Amino acid sequence: MPYLDRMGIRRFTRARDHLLAIDEAETSLNDVAEAILVALHDLARFECGAVVTVDSETLLPHGAVVEGFLPEHCQPFWDNELLDADFNKFTDLAGRSDPVATLYDAVDGDLDRSPRFRKLYAPAGACDELRVAFTTSEACVGHATLVRLGADEPFTPDEQQDVRDLAPVATRVLLRAAGRALASSVHDPPVVLILDAEGKVRSMSDGGEALIAELRTPSAEEPGLPIQVQAAATRARWSRTSARLATRVRGRDGRWLRLYVTPMADDPGAVAVTIERARPSDLVPIILQSYGLTQRETDVVLHLARGRSAKEIAAAMCISAHTVRDHIKVIYDKAGVTGRGELVARLFSDHCLADFHDATVHLPPRNAEQRSTIGA
Repeated sequence: MPYLDRMGIRRFTRARDHLLAIDEAETSLNDVAEAILVALHDLARFECGAVVTVDSETLLPHGAVVEGFLPEHCQPFWDNELLDADFNKFTDLAGRSDPVATLYDAVDGDLDRSPRFRKLYAPAGACDELRVAFTTSEACVGHATLVRLGADEPFTPDEQQDVRDLAPVATRVLLRAAGRALASSVHDPPVVLILDAEGKVRSMSDGGEALIAELRTPSAEEPGLPIQVQAAATRARWSRTSARLATRVRGRDGRWLRLYVTPMADDPGAVAVTIERARPSDLVPIILQSYGLTQRETDVVLHLARGRSAKEIAAAMCISAHTVRDHIKVIYDKAGVTGRGELVARLFSDHCLADFHDATVHLPPRNAEQRSTIGA
């Protein structure tokens, strides 16, 4: 076996074993993302890189480990991703059978064809970008961006293949870390209220007063139930459904709460109200409902965010493409946008970007003499 082939196998084995060791250690999601970035350094040369974890429902990012990108580069990077017509979008990669692509190959070597290259990479003297989506047959859990700087050759076919071979291992490790994070997340237990037909509290579980206080407006003087709870209970009494997610509301501390209201079967007019803190996976549907979107319209938006066409959405939802297009028109009107990219960009920039910044870890350059040049 040629010497270079042996070295390539050794590098790949070292990268794979590094990820498997991190997985066995059951470390945090950020530690896993950092380990993936380290493993990618074994397989390809790059000066700037990022491993991003995403919400599998919308593909919107919720955390990242970044090397060589300045924080102020974040907004223009995502503006390009969500708004510009460009090559190798993450939503496209997530739906491809091959999850790895380079910008140089996508534009046939003419990098100036890419708005992302012209706006973000050319000023830093980049010569190529490699992207990889970490996907299963059902979902995408993250992606990585690697940028090579300097007047050098683009990413080679061997480098691309090594990254491609590592992607299933990285995906599995990310999935397991995400599962551990979800299992270990601590939430306050839900509060249950039993209201009689007149809306008075008949009984309440522990912690009810503290959670209800979060829903009262600052000017409220009466100690009664907040208006959101009263309205949800009234709506459930009139609807007489057996179980209904009545509403999702924001507390005084800025955190979202979910309200479930269930009519009591053996006590006409009485209802059970369950209040609990919303989990991160609930936030996008909550935001969409704040725009006045119905559940069906929310489902359409989740498909749009994943880059699916009207025909693909119709097949997934078992409705006609014409109906999907009607839903999309109503969605854009309610959200005050003119297109898919603007809608997803608003969801991210207006509601998720601040949390993403807080969840992003910036690493020092791998080379002590290297400076962060992307976004400078």
